[in-house]
Amino acid sequence: MRPVSPQSRFRCYHRGHMTARSQKILGWTPTVLLALFMIFASGLAKFFIQDGTPTADFTKALGVWDHRYPIGALEIIAAVLLLVPRTATLGFVTMVGVLGGATATGLTHDVKGNWPWFPFVLILVMTIGAYFRTPELLARARDPKSVPNPGRAGKIGSWILAVLLSLATLASGILQLMPPANAEGAAFIERLGITHITVPLGITKICLAILFLIPRSSAIGLVLMVGYFSGALATNMTHGFTLPEYLPLVIVLVLLAITGWIRNPELRQRLLGRPVSA
Repeated sequence: MRPVSPQSRFRCYHRGHMTARSQKILGWTPTVLLALFMIFASGLAKFFIQDGTPTADFTKALGVWDHRYPIGALEIIAAVLLLVPRTATLGFVTMVGVLGGATATGLTHDVKGNWPWFPFVLILVMTIGAYFRTPELLARARDPKSVPNPGRAGKIGSWILAVLLSLATLASGILQLMPPANAEGAAFIERLGITHITVPLGITKICLAILFLIPRSSAIGLVLMVGYFSGALATNMTHGFTLPEYLPLVIVLVLLAITGWIRNPELRQRLLGRPVSA
């Protein structure tokens, strides 16, 4: 009898026990619900907040007031990208960045009535839909041989960027596990509002660096790195940091996008109108 590969067993189970209709329902229902919430309850709502209201006071306490219009616009754009089939993968990554920023903002501001983990719950809801709508996100983890080859030049360039980003993230994570070296370092951590979560953040960085560096988990690591560094950027912006101070984080996010575009061609197949295998 011909042996059956683990990938084949997965596909057989997936197709044999779930109809195409069921997959569409499970893929579209959480996606549409999340997108509607992000467009109307979160994105558009930020354009109509009246100063002097409890909502405005809450937004100011979170440090979001001065950035509410760009954030609202970004939430709407990410939701639309997520809904459109051709841009669904890009929308997923963008939305992870948006919600990662929201999670970090909540965790670094002690505001009454704020539940900082709510955006993380939204990420989980979105992930359920993405599991059925955008199989390319997990294609490399399931079967590395099934994804497109970026070519020799692409491999070399993406590996250089991946190693540099991973080492920088790893070094930063290790440093966060240690006590601040001086008063300036302690003051910086205090200013960011991460004194109570410095060690968990350091451990998270180390794990993300490893996931991102390993080829088989690189796509997953990329998405999580985008979420983490978007959160770091949001933390800087909502704590009064200026552009020169958080510009390195913007550069990191740009480098992540470039690395993912080259290293993980499966993530851009849908965007370019090419067939995507489940």
